[in-house]
Amino acid sequence: MEAVAATLGCERRTRRRGGDIVALLDFAVMLRAGSPRHPPRADAPRAATTWVAVFGVALVLRVVYAWLAIGPGATPSSDPATYDTVAWNLARGAGFSLDSATGPYPTAFVPPLVPWITSLLYRAVGHQYFAAVLLQCVAGALVPLLLAALGGALFGSTVGRWSAWLAAVHPLLVFFSGYLLTESMFCATLLLALLLSVDWVRTPRAGRALGAGLAWGVAALTRPTALPVPLIVALWAWSPLGLTIGARGRLRHLLLLLFGLVLVVGPWTTRNAIALRAFVPVTTGAGGALMVANNPATWDDRSARGGASSASYRAALAGEFRGLNEVELDLRARERTWAFMRARAGEWPGVALAKIARFWRLGAEGGGTGAWQRPGSPLAPLRRLDPLLVWSVITLPLALWGVVRVIRGARRWFQALPLLVIVYFTLVAVVFFGSLRMRVPIEPLVVLFVALGIEEARRVLRTRTRGLRVVPGGRGASPGRPAGGGVSAR
Repeated sequence: MEAVAATLGCERRTRRRGGDIVALLDFAVMLRAGSPRHPPRADAPRAATTWVAVFGVALVLRVVYAWLAIGPGATPSSDPATYDTVAWNLARGAGFSLDSATGPYPTAFVPPLVPWITSLLYRAVGHQYFAAVLLQCVAGALVPLLLAALGGALFGSTVGRWSAWLAAVHPLLVFFSGYLLTESMFCATLLLALLLSVDWVRTPRAGRALGAGLAWGVAALTRPTALPVPLIVALWAWSPLGLTIGARGRLRHLLLLLFGLVLVVGPWTTRNAIALRAFVPVTTGAGGALMVANNPATWDDRSARGGASSASYRAALAGEFRGLNEVELDLRARERTWAFMRARAGEWPGVALAKIARFWRLGAEGGGTGAWQRPGSPLAPLRRLDPLLVWSVITLPLALWGVVRVIRGARRWFQALPLLVIVYFTLVAVVFFGSLRMRVPIEPLVVLFVALGIEEARRVLRTRTRGLRVVPGGRGASPGRPAGGGVSAR
């Protein structure tokens, strides 16, 4: 209590220095107090029923979509075929490998988590591709529960519940659960890592710092674009940790975060060094992805600008890159693509804007992405309806409202973590290509802001219905808790 009183006194002395300092001190007080803002609720059974219902609805929607879109007799193609091949080779004892005319060969072309988990299923049920798809449906159905926990930690239980139900029925999240890809699993591992990071910063403990690092390692092995995110988390946590555990404690915790990441990713990197005789932190696929994203077709053709085209990459595989192993291929593709981009540096801003526009498009992809549904699928008429466009038109204003409320709130830095991650993945799309598939991992975070917008709209409506008016708060206002303002009688 003495530490709390000291911090409160410091807050009063420094309030004139600016709202940002006050916000950090308010946050420090909350952490040091170590007690919940509200007493535990006694309706645990009802809450458990709610989460079971959320999971059930999410799972049913995803299984029904997979059944109607690809069917139990589906066979994999394109990227799902790669994950399926590696998983089956693992299951039958051939190692983490792809097939060739001379037999399986070790690979790091895809991240390991999804093939490894799928291989465990294949060992139990045999090489049943649709069973692997159903496993992705289960992973996708866990996303709303993880999002509810993250939303509750950042914005309160009401926003958490809203976000869970929204994620359960989100058309984009339902869609990508129906294929053997990394999207659903990465959504789950990314949310888990963010949740553990938030819990660690709210109540700093060495074990929590290590646990967050371990979770980020798992996320990076699901998709390597997560590898730099712990740096963003460290920058986000820097000031709050300095206020709660001091400079030395902060350094110790950040080292534990890094150690947890290395502890998970390190064995895989070591395996790659032994099997491929090269330093490959996670995958060898970045060079090819970079090349299909940045080439004359995706820069010069207005209709394809900002997207992906594999024509030049396939031509290079048949010619210039022929005979290279996957490590050499990855390096040569990177070198060639960066040379192409340096030679046309003046066009970067226009291409970047095109990629962002594709990344944040409101409707479904239009052609060029292959067939996502089997012939004769009863879901074919939905292509004309475009459920994603309907969803986007309804939810986008609410999401923007939620973002504004966070930026204006007293805890804006603490609650800004999802926004920082959204910005990071947008920048990743600028380097590679803009597509809905690239956006899927952060879509649950967008849903958080939609839920916050809904809760703010409900609060304003309740206030006005009761004959009160909202008095705008000052710089210290936060969502659901006006500061320097509030409500008053009309």
